[in-house]
Amino acid sequence: MGSADAVSSPLRILLATEYLPPYVSGIANRCKYLAKGYREAGHIVTIYSVEGSECDKLVPSLKNVFYPAQRMFMLPPLDLLFQLLDFSTPLPYDIVHVVTPLCFPFIPLMPLFYLRGIKIYVSYHVAMQKYKDLYLGEGYQWLGDILEIMYVIIYFWPLVFFASAVGVPSGAADTFVFSLSKRVHYMKSGLDTDIYAPRPDDGEIIESEPLPPSLLPNAIPSRQQKSSTTLTNRNKSIHSDTSTTFPSEQGPLLVYVGRLAVEKNIQFLIEALNEPQLLNAKLVIVGDGPWRVPLEDLARDTVGSDQVFSGHKMGDDPTSVKNHGKDGKITISDHRIQFVGMIVKEQIVAQYYAAADVFISASSSETFGFTVVEAMSCGTPAVVVRSGSFPRVFGMIREWMFEDGDTQDYVNKVISVWKDGKQARRISRRIVLNEFSIKSAVKDLLHTYKLIVEDNADVLDKALDKRH
Repeated sequence: MGSADAVSSPLRILLATEYLPPYVSGIANRCKYLAKGYREAGHIVTIYSVEGSECDKLVPSLKNVFYPAQRMFMLPPLDLLFQLLDFSTPLPYDIVHVVTPLCFPFIPLMPLFYLRGIKIYVSYHVAMQKYKDLYLGEGYQWLGDILEIMYVIIYFWPLVFFASAVGVPSGAADTFVFSLSKRVHYMKSGLDTDIYAPRPDDGEIIESEPLPPSLLPNAIPSRQQKSSTTLTNRNKSIHSDTSTTFPSEQGPLLVYVGRLAVEKNIQFLIEALNEPQLLNAKLVIVGDGPWRVPLEDLARDTVGSDQVFSGHKMGDDPTSVKNHGKDGKITISDHRIQFVGMIVKEQIVAQYYAAADVFISASSSETFGFTVVEAMSCGTPAVVVRSGSFPRVFGMIREWMFEDGDTQDYVNKVISVWKDGKQARRISRRIVLNEFSIKSAVKDLLHTYKLIVEDNADVLDKALDKRH
């Protein structure tokens, strides 16, 4: 962020989040990029987060009961509580940004922020209603409805009551966000395109050939523009300069990156490897989570035990994960399904993206889909389900989307995108460079913060989506 983006009067921002590196998630990356961008623009940022994270102030925390690899706040930070209660001393903050889901201990602090004149912005990054449907199903809909009412009354409503605006990554947020929030802000998203970069053998093509405006936003290559697919030798370290023509008898290398949980629908991706057109395909799964053991069992049943590789199991401590590969380079095994495990270092994750032919996701519970942007930034086209936030956020690749639960549609899209080769890779990279820059995301949120701090209700209502 250059000095030109700095403001004459720096904002003093308190960022409260349970999601920061080395904990791995799209929310963690978003918070990291935002904080970095704010500081580079000359603003003052104080981050309150959990033990082991890259923060300024620690909040008492414990392992998340739903996902032990992530920590959750346990108590309000005492230093902040004392600051808020000391009405004789001015506070060093203009605005507080509370990142959810969770952040439970900050709920009782919300009235204090409000009374002390500190503006409140809440960002909401979960589709709780989707989770309710997935985990409870139709047979327990009544229970889900009761739990949702309790969730709204006990958690969400107190969280947002004093907030000037609630930010969401897309329109796929829970319905009560739109009914209970004063204003809704659709946040922009971005990432570091220098880290998430194409592999050397197609980087020059992707960077040097500008994407014709006519291909955006409907950026799908025509069949006349297909080219032969070239990629790095699978049995050698990725990101070397050695490449080979993709053998016609070999199938695509697919990659999934993310948490291994039932709502991610990874079982659909595994079972699809039995389809005739994907019998020569390989699937690399990068990530860990509560559903890993059942997914590994399913993988062995689907392709055979000798065709499944299981790598590092993270357990409860993401900081225990080491760099993969010699000299920071990765290798892809000959197994049809490879469970890599959790990777903390972004540069290593980026190599897995770049090594693949197609990124895949069947998750309909995403509120944005950061991994889609990461993959496409590496030049890897994304085949994703036409559900959740994906059609709203990634309308420019709608031709690469498949109907939820339709295996044949999924297979057809994977094969079609794979055969589009370099053209699909070039389009993917250019979409990210045009639509998902960190600079744009930071500028958007800083502008929103400034409107909130200035407390000009008329301007704020026009700029954001006023609800009531």
